[in-house]
Amino acid sequence: MRRGAGTLARALLVGVVAASCASRVPPIGPGGTAFTSSSDERRLWSEAEREEESLLTRVTIYEDPLLGEYLGRVAAKLSRLDAGSGGPVIKFVVLRDPTLAAFAMPEGRVFVHTGLLSRLENEAQLATILGHELTHVYDRHFIAFTRDSDSTKVLNRLREMVASLGTPPTAIQDSRDQYVGAAVLSRTANAILGLGLKITAISAFNGYGREFERQADVAGMAALVQAGYDPKESLKLFRLLRDEAAARGPLEAFFFGNAVRLQERFDTAQQLLRKRYGEEAKRTDLVKSTDDFEARMLTLVRENAALDTQAGRFPLARKQLDRVLKATPNDAIAHLYNGELHRLQSQRAKTVAERDTEARMALESYEQSVALDPSYPDPFRQLGLLFYQQKDPARARAAFEKYLALKPDAADAKRVKEYLVELDR
Repeated sequence: MRRGAGTLARALLVGVVAASCASRVPPIGPGGTAFTSSSDERRLWSEAEREEESLLTRVTIYEDPLLGEYLGRVAAKLSRLDAGSGGPVIKFVVLRDPTLAAFAMPEGRVFVHTGLLSRLENEAQLATILGHELTHVYDRHFIAFTRDSDSTKVLNRLREMVASLGTPPTAIQDSRDQYVGAAVLSRTANAILGLGLKITAISAFNGYGREFERQADVAGMAALVQAGYDPKESLKLFRLLRDEAAARGPLEAFFFGNAVRLQERFDTAQQLLRKRYGEEAKRTDLVKSTDDFEARMLTLVRENAALDTQAGRFPLARKQLDRVLKATPNDAIAHLYNGELHRLQSQRAKTVAERDTEARMALESYEQSVALDPSYPDPFRQLGLLFYQQKDPARARAAFEKYLALKPDAADAKRVKEYLVELDR
């Protein structure tokens, strides 16, 4: 019997590896001792870099140099490394992917999805995620974990989990996505499994077993508090992500997208607040957020809302667009995305009344986008699609012609012209 897609994340993250004991390796940076990697660790780092380069040919980077610099500044507040201590250099890559993921590779590159960043409410919550991932790097969890686990077997079990959903793994020679599991996986997950990236799969999907994951939570919280952040925000973050899990659906194959793992994060944060950071939890002068966080995240939230809309995760997209439009009501792009959300919802409406309501709201949003920026071509294309969907040829033709007038070299100009030919019949 085919297993329901909604069980994917639980299977990947609970059923694959549950290491109860793990090898110990000295962490990087304690006591000012200079770190020198061994030959086998250098080979591991080289392999990780090769996997990263392969992954980057199959995914889409969210381009914002200022965001990368900002993440680096927050990470620097959490770092335990002294100058000259050696060890990996932390570098950030933000991926356009609506799923909840942040994973650190052993040589120090940290991947973060727009889906996770878009759900953060403040800088203290961001520091919670980064502190966890930096601990994996500084405490060399990958090399310790793989001394007790066969990474090839872990990868094969992950693939078997996806195959059990009824979408068997099959390489596709002429496609950017090389893993036939895309119906239940995000693009990034699809690429990791399809390309057979063992190090990445363990870091992103599987984690390092409860012992190391809890260690990362504990050390991450310590770094958070030492940097002056409010630890109560960690608890709030994991409660938020956990409670949203049901709405996120089967795309959530990543470590931070699983309700079971999120409950473990929540439980650990709650225990630490009660037993270790009770006094800090009472303080009102600790940092929750900064102007930098607000400046860097708003556009990202908007763009991730479009990804969630494309994935059919309408309630999540709605929350994000509401957040953006509340902060920037004159954002023409946000109104365009809002219109697209309503247009797609109208296509899936179960009643005529619901369909008409969503279509009306789509029209209002597109028109608001046009009013805010008449030179912006994309709302006219979407108006054309809406009117075409409503069988209103005159208005569809006018909207499509305006789009082509504003953007004659559009990548989809040929398809839009085909619509016009259709409308002239």
